[in-house]
Formats: sequence, structure tokens, C-alpha cells
Amino acid sequence: MQYFVWGVNAENVLEKRREIVQTHWDFIAQYDDQLIQRGPVMDMNDVSNVLGSTHIVEVETKAEAEVFAFEEPFYKNGVFKQVRMMGFELELGRTQFVFESNPDWPRFFVYCPANTAGDPKRKELRDAHQTYCKVFDENFVCRGAILAEDGPWNGQIFFMETEDVSVVEAFLKDEPYCAARLYAEIQINRWTMGGPRNLNAGGALDK
Repeated sequence: MQYFVWGVNAENVLEKRREIVQTHWDFIAQYDDQLIQRGPVMDMNDVSNVLGSTHIVEVETKAEAEVFAFEEPFYKNGVFKQVRMMGFELELGRTQFVFESNPDWPRFFVYCPANTAGDPKRKELRDAHQTYCKVFDENFVCRGAILAEDGPWNGQIFFMETEDVSVVEAFLKDEPYCAARLYAEIQINRWTMGGPRNLNAGGALDK
């Protein structure tokens, strides 16, 4: 079972986040072999302003996913004001950790919750969506469907590395689910790959 876990920062917690980021990394390291995606969400205009963290993890049960989400140090120490945990369905044949990155390009997290969970139009458009997305596969760090509590499709998330945000916007313009207005909203934030190999000691980008 795959789960998308999104911790949203509380206000004025960046100093606390910096103080315990190593503890967070140590906790996540226990799941290294089960991770599909990880990384901080950041302000579009200031990547030093971390807004939260995202992870996609594969576990055996929902109870294990809840331990991952709610025993995590940022949540337990009040860095996160909210944790969103959703079922996930990977739509790539690879994880973030084998993505061939261009380090000079920025990365983005695109969150597209559905208007209606299980919308039948999604089934009609699924093949068109997959065919369309394959054109952009070299830009996807990760992508897939988010699922409602009882299992039906409830939107999409995309983690993209592109020359600039205009490429993300162009992708979304003609993406079949978006064109059919299946999304309740579209949020675009800066994002990058997480962990001590990719971030500074404060758990953010240097620029």
C-alpha cells in the first residue's frame, strides 16, 4: 500500500524545524527502502521559506502509514500544524531515487485535488492522461493519483523538474483531467528532493 503524507508547517516554526531536522532525517532513514518520494515544500518566491514536507511511502498496512505520519518528529514537536495522509497510486515505473536530475533546474510540487472523488470521467480519460504525461516523463521526479479514504481516485500530484514554472503551467493547460475540469483547485509550490544529501543543515535550499 502506498501513502502520500504531507506535513504543513505551523506559523513561525522555521527555527524549531532547523533544530530538529537531523532527528527528522534519522526517523525517515528507517524507511529508506520503502520511500518513493521525499522533500520539502517551499515558497514560490523564497526557497528558504519552508512550508512543509512531503513523503510517499510504501507499507503493509494503514496502521504502519499512521506511525510514519504521526510519530515523525516534526509532527510530534509541533512543527506541523496539520498532516494530510492519503492513499497513493504511483503512475511511473520508477521512484524519485532513480530520477536523472538536472541540478540547474528548479523543482515544483503540483497538488490537484479532485472536484468529486471517483468521478467517472476520470476513468474515461485515464488512457489519454497517461499518454499525455509520458511526453513529460523526463520532467517528472514523481507523479501519481491520490485516493480518498475508501479508495476511489481523488486527484493527482506531480513533482516536476523543469526549466521554469512556465513549463509546469503549459503541461497543466492541456493535461486531460485539468482540461476536463476534474480538479477543484491547482496549487503550485517550489519543492526539492529531501534528505541531508540534498539540503543544507537547516533542511532547505541554499538558494
